[in-house]
Amino acid sequence: MYLAIMVGNMIKYILITVLFFIPFINVAAQSESGKPNISGQWLGTITQNEGGYASSYEFEIYISQTGNRISGRSYSKVDDLYTILELRGELKSGTLLFFEETKIVDVKLLEDLDACFKKAQMTISYMNGKPYKMKGFWTGKTETGDCIPGEISLFKIVPRA
Repeated sequence: MYLAIMVGNMIKYILITVLFFIPFINVAAQSESGKPNISGQWLGTITQNEGGYASSYEFEIYISQTGNRISGRSYSKVDDLYTILELRGELKSGTLLFFEETKIVDVKLLEDLDACFKKAQMTISYMNGKPYKMKGFWTGKTETGDCIPGEISLFKIVPRA
């Protein structure tokens, strides 16, 4: 009887130990395999401080990562207005992303509005070793001056099979 209790306690101890260390093994494996990969589709919102055309816009980015460098496209939309811009940037230390929009791909704006080329600093959050959220601040410029800045909040879209 005593042996059965001792074996039962030992099994509980082993299970608790294994379950506790699994998340750390996953993160360690990711770190040893190189830089985290943030490639893919990110969806969320971009806000603009008071004085902008709207206070909140739909915002989406598509990222392709090679080493620390990223490239891709951003898509901003409010009502039936939108901009699609190329972007490029750099991933620093796995948790900081700096990007800037560089070129207009497509645009539908009112006559008195200009496309805003944004620069952003984003903090990336991870869950189970995979990127799932990024949030940060942006500033920008148009052909005629500065844009009214704001915040960006995005979630990683997981592809469905």
